Amino acid sequence: MKEALQDSSESALRAGVMFIPMTALVAVVNLVSARLAAPYGPRVPMAAGQLLGTVGLLALLTIDARTNVWVVAALMVPVGLGGALAVPALTAMLLDAVPADRAGTAGAVLNTARQVGGAIAVAVFGALLAGADSFLAGMRWSVLLAAGGLLVTAATTLTLPSTKRTSPTVAT
Repeated sequence: MKEALQDSSESALRAGVMFIPMTALVAVVNLVSARLAAPYGPRVPMAAGQLLGTVGLLALLTIDARTNVWVVAALMVPVGLGGALAVPALTAMLLDAVPADRAGTAGAVLNTARQVGGAIAVAVFGALLAGADSFLAGMRWSVLLAAGGLLVTAATTLTLPSTKRTSPTVAT
């Protein structure tokens, strides 16, 4: 029993350690997103982030049960950085598209959509994991589905009008 508890706490610690490099870089990349959006508009960092996330997810297809924890951590970095690059630009684009007096509502709708999307993803990926022959097979299907979704959204992002971020909209 004591050995099983030690194994589970080590697994939890290893999982937590795998997320450190990815999350440590997110704050810096959020600032990069804003700097890219200023001269190029939000479309560039959004698409770049989605494509970077796709590359990161596809790289995760190479792992297996014997993969070193630090390799997994390194492979997760592009996924986190892709989101950190795309989301601030998406938020800026959304807020630029609505009158100032609707900014709170628009932000709430965006965050609600992100939360609902996350909940649906957890359910779908959980079902894929539960229905697969092994955890690794289910994880691979989940990663492929997520990468495909990011590719679709990146392609859609590239069809958006090219606009540069301007000063915030002021209600008249």
